[in-house]
Amino acid sequence: MRRSTLAGLALPAALAASGIVAAAELPRARLDVTPREARVGDTLQVTFEIWTSPDSRVERPELGPTAKLTFRALSWEGPEIAGDEARWSWKGTVAAFETGDLEVPAAVARIAGPEGETTVRSEPVSIRIASVIPGDDPEQDLAEIKGPAGMPPDYRTVTRALAVLAALLLLALGVWWLQRRWAHRLAGVAAPEDPFHRMPPHEWVYRELQLLLERRLPEQGEVDRFFEELSHILKRYLGGRYRVDLMERTTSEVQPELRQAGAPREALGPTRELLEKSDRVKFAGERPAPAECRDAVEAVYRIVDATRPSEERGAA
Repeated sequence: MRRSTLAGLALPAALAASGIVAAAELPRARLDVTPREARVGDTLQVTFEIWTSPDSRVERPELGPTAKLTFRALSWEGPEIAGDEARWSWKGTVAAFETGDLEVPAAVARIAGPEGETTVRSEPVSIRIASVIPGDDPEQDLAEIKGPAGMPPDYRTVTRALAVLAALLLLALGVWWLQRRWAHRLAGVAAPEDPFHRMPPHEWVYRELQLLLERRLPEQGEVDRFFEELSHILKRYLGGRYRVDLMERTTSEVQPELRQAGAPREALGPTRELLEKSDRVKFAGERPAPAECRDAVEAVYRIVDATRPSEERGAA
């Protein structure tokens, strides 16, 4: 009789030590941690198992909060049906970073079954965490912290920079030598002299014609000189106006040059006629009257009016 009593008392105690809340009835739960003794930072395996009836459903459980334990790699599996029971399991790892006797808190899960909702809870599990120092002697001297590891200096960046600088210096030296060697040949061509002295071409030619008339060359018997200077004024004006060189062109060459440069048609014919008349006076001995000389000047005025820029003609 005494032995039976002791056995009856020992069975609940053994079940409680193993973490089983209800050994025979459903639902029941068990929390297991392996191993129970470890060192700081070691990984411990955690398993939380729940047994229910096959037609029950279990919500994902949660472990009680703790500031001394870190849980990782959690996974939820189930159910596994075996006879009249279904087993659900929650697996993961836990690590502790403090020494001493610690406790993995109880896990709680909610179950929905035919008879409604209920809650199942495991027992907490005690673990012991030892120091990583051999012998767990807090007075033991620790090794000195090593200084930073030395690394050989890398001069590649400096070398590249110096190489680029040397190349630039050589390039500058080469440019300087070329400039000294070929400066006289590379000098810019001087700009041609402005025949109109920064005056609009038509204003210049009007002034020159007025000066020519004031000299009264035909009245003095210098008709050939008059036509020579008149053709010179006309050629210089048209050459400057259309950016062509007419001073060394013959009479037959002037008209094609002006046509190619864009001179209007109404100026081409009178220009040819005036230059041909000047040639006859110069080379054929023709002697026009003073009135014809004035008509020649009027012809030059008409040529200038026909070749002036449009905005200048509008302002005249």
